[in-house]
Amino acid sequence: MKNLAANTIANALRALQLFVTFLESEGIDLRKRLSDGLVLKLYEVEALAQACRRPLEALSAVAEVAPAAASRRAQNMRLERFRSRLSGSVEDAVNPAVTATRLQCIRDYVGWMAEIHLAQQAATPQSRGELRAAVDAFRHALDARMPSGGASQEREGVPPEIRSRLLEVTRPDAPQNPWVDDFARCRNALIVDWLYYLGLRRGELLSLRVSDIDFRRCVVHVFRRPDALDDPRRSQPVVKTRARELPLSQVLLDATRNYIVELRSSRPQARKHEFLFVAASGAPLSMPAFAKVFTVLRSKIPDLPDDLTPHTLRHTWNDRFSEEMDHNKVSEDTERKARSYLMGWSETSGTAVVYTRRHVREKAKQVSLDLQESMRGGKCDEQRLGAFGPRNGAES
Repeated sequence: MKNLAANTIANALRALQLFVTFLESEGIDLRKRLSDGLVLKLYEVEALAQACRRPLEALSAVAEVAPAAASRRAQNMRLERFRSRLSGSVEDAVNPAVTATRLQCIRDYVGWMAEIHLAQQAATPQSRGELRAAVDAFRHALDARMPSGGASQEREGVPPEIRSRLLEVTRPDAPQNPWVDDFARCRNALIVDWLYYLGLRRGELLSLRVSDIDFRRCVVHVFRRPDALDDPRRSQPVVKTRARELPLSQVLLDATRNYIVELRSSRPQARKHEFLFVAASGAPLSMPAFAKVFTVLRSKIPDLPDDLTPHTLRHTWNDRFSEEMDHNKVSEDTERKARSYLMGWSETSGTAVVYTRRHVREKAKQVSLDLQESMRGGKCDEQRLGAFGPRNGAES
């Protein structure tokens, strides 16, 4: 786990915690299995995949009593409790992306454990081959049960009418703005503007510092600062993409300057740090408080989509970017490179496919209509289409 962000490491540890809980509940001694050249049986793999779809807190109760100290009856009760939690409703299931991460971590962990076992044991070539074959079978079985994408890959940007509505209701002076005090109105409007006009991730937005903005050059620097020692937030926002410099329009720059000078500076705790977006107290804006901005928008403005999130605006930015590239007749290769830079992806990344789904679909529809028009054959087509019209004596 070298050079990984704290959140990534925490997710991996939670996956392994779930795996250990599962092994205990099933009475599986993984080390002994590896010594016997085995990993998990097929029905155990299926049960493990089901466990990875459940919230971790729903499974943690099975570790309350240590197996060695528990009676047989107590162990059976724990096992029944564990299995009942696996049969939870679909609504209780975690995000498919979380399930995939858990299965990947467990798969890699078992492979690592097998290699450690082989390095420590004087195994024969035959037993080595048997264990490696068992591990490969285990990996393939987990891969077959791994969600192929997840809900995040199905997201799309919002259509033009929703874009206009969102910008309208979040204006600080809008009558329908769902917040009461001026600070929340102005700060939240600026949050929406930064997400909408720059396509930032939430971690990138919450990691921004006042000093990252160069007001003279009209640019902002998006830096990677994993595990920053001066970030007091319990769950630190992280920049997952590459560091980059983004241009800022004069309008967005002026709105940001006014927020810093007039509002942020009046918050007592804001003097203790440089983070751009702050809570009412002046403390750095937390992830839950940031999420609440969109929860309030969805609940107070009924005509906004139920699935409107900060990441939806990242998809929306990509839709607008595609439209602008088409309008300016930019080549596909140049468009791909420009998008990858502005989004913080490597040039060889295939991530763009996830963020251009709506634009590709609409463009395909238009091409299909244009193709149908170009294939029309004059008089012959007119006669053919006319044959589908009302016939003499028939009802119109």
